[in-house]
Amino acid sequence: MSNAIKRTALLIATAMILTACKPDSPDQGDTSNETTTLFGAQAVSGEAAALTTSEYNQLTAEEQYAVSNRLMGTLYKGIPVDEFFDLNQGLASPKVGAGGNFINRTALQLTKELPDPGAYIEQINEKYDFNSTRYAQEMPLALMFDLPVSRDLFTHWMAYTLANTILFSPALEMESADYFDVHRVYSKLVNRLNMNMEIREIIYQHMISQENWRRFRSPEDNTREMIEIYLGLFDRDDEVPKASQACQNWYLTGDNQDYQLVITLDENIVPQKVLGRWINTCFDFYRTVADHPKVITRMIYVLVNHFFIDMDQAKRAALVQSIANSNPTRFEHIFTAILFSREYLLNSDRPRRLEETFFNIAARTQWKPHRRFFQDLNNPSGSSSYPTLAQMKQPGLTLKLGRWPFQPLDSLSFSYYHKLVRERLLLDRRTNLTNANDAGWEPAFLEKAEDLSDEDFLHYLFLSTVGRKANSQELTTLNDVFANRGYDRSDRRTQQALISFDYISRLPETYFNNRIN
Repeated sequence: MSNAIKRTALLIATAMILTACKPDSPDQGDTSNETTTLFGAQAVSGEAAALTTSEYNQLTAEEQYAVSNRLMGTLYKGIPVDEFFDLNQGLASPKVGAGGNFINRTALQLTKELPDPGAYIEQINEKYDFNSTRYAQEMPLALMFDLPVSRDLFTHWMAYTLANTILFSPALEMESADYFDVHRVYSKLVNRLNMNMEIREIIYQHMISQENWRRFRSPEDNTREMIEIYLGLFDRDDEVPKASQACQNWYLTGDNQDYQLVITLDENIVPQKVLGRWINTCFDFYRTVADHPKVITRMIYVLVNHFFIDMDQAKRAALVQSIANSNPTRFEHIFTAILFSREYLLNSDRPRRLEETFFNIAARTQWKPHRRFFQDLNNPSGSSSYPTLAQMKQPGLTLKLGRWPFQPLDSLSFSYYHKLVRERLLLDRRTNLTNANDAGWEPAFLEKAEDLSDEDFLHYLFLSTVGRKANSQELTTLNDVFANRGYDRSDRRTQQALISFDYISRLPETYFNNRIN
């Protein structure tokens, strides 16, 4: 098969599977008052208890906005200032307008399916230029950028998050893997999450796949990694030879990135005791791993580390146990327990990943991407003049063991991170509205604030980016800068915004989740 045909097949197959196999109606709990019963999950108590409505309402308006954008930023979305506050009341003492009860309303939205998700696929394919080979890597980000908050967005976000961890990484960096593996891993996750498939079955189906064997390529390597990745057991050296004997008839054949999984008929006939169970075949081994009592706790542990990496280890262990006590059976049970927990919304303190920062501010400032944005962002060469995820050491769906739980913040990685946010987002003003390829934040972003006072205008800019008002020193200093440059008039709002954004791009809190209380 030619490369051109392969690329076309990949594009078509991805679009088809991304919209396939959706349940008629996802089950959901009552979210009118609390957010602990989404998708049929049991209520979580203890360390991972959900932020309650009364607790949320006791926060100041500014804190409520920060909490709401923490949730939205995690989901690669954002809520603009004018859609949360009543701008007619000013921003010196902001008053919540349409943003009332935001957390619970968002929780409910995550259970609602879009009426025609296929239409979004068509629009996105027309709206953006994708690299045909890397389509399966670029499309998920474009889809999450454009999809409204919904069950569809949540499913794609969960699949993308899982495929960027050690649990399900397509391992694109390996010579035995290719973009078809990215497509298969991601789209199968979307498919299975849409089907409400339970965690154990999703793991089992992934373990028996060719994509899994292209990442761990021999019976010894594969069985060892399955025990370590899905059970967290790193002391089973004596059982690996037994498990690999059960998988003796599984192997990869071929080369030049065309490795194929082969399962021959010469199955093992000598029973092996692995993980407390007698097994004969490789299928038996994978089912033993998927059925193991440690599987669910291990999934919670990996995801808690993903979102709370800077938290004290004892605190993380308490969070894991708290979620495990609710007996989650599906991945959405774990994700919603984390995202809506008091601990995450109020107390998490960690660097944000690029998508969390960039997409959140983009939504709040009405920033529009150019046609090649997702292609440029995912350029794997690392030599692009456009800052890329690879240069930030955050490549998507690429690393053998997934993205690191911690955010790479060495000088070089962060310089690319800052460069992208500063130059391609905050200082990127759209001037040609008739040109679909002209990127930047829309003039409408500033027009919404045209009736605000000079002080409130600065509050508007800060709330739209770092989620807080400008402090007194910032107000004084920035107004002095405006005056010195002749920009201290209401008809110089654009220049004021650019100067303020240049400053904001240098604030650590632009790139961090900081404690709310």
